Amino acid sequence: MGGIKALSQHYTQANKKRLGFSFQPDNPFMKKIYADAKPTAGVLFKLKVKKTKSGNEVKKEVISTSIVGTVKKINRFESMCDFQYLPLSTPHIEGDKPQCLIEQIIPSGLDELNSILEPTPLFITPSNFTRSDKPITYCYTEKRYVTKDMMKGESTNDEVHKTRMERSLHLPRFIFSLNEELPTEPNEYYIKLRNARQALNPSLEEEYNTVAKLFEERPIWSLNLVKFHTKIKLSSLKVIMPCLALYMREGPWRMLWTRFGYDPRKEPGSRIYQTLDFRMRHAAGVHSMVSTRDEFVHCKKKDRIKNLSKSAIDDLSIEDTVYEGAVYFRPGMAPTQRQIYYQYCDVYLPEVQELVSLSPPAGYTCHERRGWLPPDTDQLCRDHIFRYVMQTLLANRVKYEDGVGTGGESSSDDADEAANASVAEVDESINT
Repeated sequence: MGGIKALSQHYTQANKKRLGFSFQPDNPFMKKIYADAKPTAGVLFKLKVKKTKSGNEVKKEVISTSIVGTVKKINRFESMCDFQYLPLSTPHIEGDKPQCLIEQIIPSGLDELNSILEPTPLFITPSNFTRSDKPITYCYTEKRYVTKDMMKGESTNDEVHKTRMERSLHLPRFIFSLNEELPTEPNEYYIKLRNARQALNPSLEEEYNTVAKLFEERPIWSLNLVKFHTKIKLSSLKVIMPCLALYMREGPWRMLWTRFGYDPRKEPGSRIYQTLDFRMRHAAGVHSMVSTRDEFVHCKKKDRIKNLSKSAIDDLSIEDTVYEGAVYFRPGMAPTQRQIYYQYCDVYLPEVQELVSLSPPAGYTCHERRGWLPPDTDQLCRDHIFRYVMQTLLANRVKYEDGVGTGGESSSDDADEAANASVAEVDESINT
């Protein structure tokens, strides 16, 4: 199982690290079986048994029993064991025993050049192991691959063996193009789906009207921004959003939802809604001060399914909670994660707003990547945001260190001066 170190890592991080068991730890040609931690209510007993042997019989007698403690978590190995491969040499002479070839196949260190010229043992490694830990039902069919008829939409009425492509035809995703027209109405599939969900959940109508008012005030929204303003669960937004807007998969407004009937490619004023991809840099060590998304949003698939099966009156889950730092940026604010997709209008910095306020010249057409903004605008905006973030993080770190070391007697002016000095040093190193 990996020893005490692996067991302790699994105990402290049960949601991220599964407990694995290997029959042969030194053999890489075999797959481990894994156990999942499950809550339980048990008691751990300690028994002392006395064994006495008389002839061929062994008698056991319980001398004492004692309770050691309670068991609140148990690891069960419920997954099936895959094939175990062991590289062996086939004996050429009858009576010889097969020998293990792991040491000859896997290099243990730096081999000499002559080892490349020598013949190697013939052993075909397994192409892959099973993808599932538990047995599943697989329907064998000839429609495994997408045919030309399926590409044209001339598929049969077979509801069992539908391909992934057929199930995704209704998704309102738009691959950016300057010539193709945007759809002005939602797909009937999502309208029927919303009506069916609304019959089961009457509160969905009120949530739908709330999101519709947002798109009347602003034509382009991100999903996180809608969740931040409305506090509506993701399971409901997946039904509401396709009925009101079109998802932009690529282009200047990628990963955003555009209201039906609004074409940002024809409106120069839509440049303020374009996507700004901001990522933390490693300069001055500020990259390590901001946690990654998977450090605070991590849950198993079965936990996500449980959250979706809850009623609408339940509290918001971790995936439904969006903080202000994930959608807005202001001076003195630090991002919630190392990579965030902002909209230019949501970055409240004077330098950024000045760049975005510049109108494109007459005759300028929308660019497939930059949109209505001039070249290098995104890079300049990232530099301004990073400068503010770095100043905020370094100032907070200096305040914390001074507060711990001197008992909190240091002034905020000294901390700001130290932070500004660190920022100046990093800016100088970037420019050089």
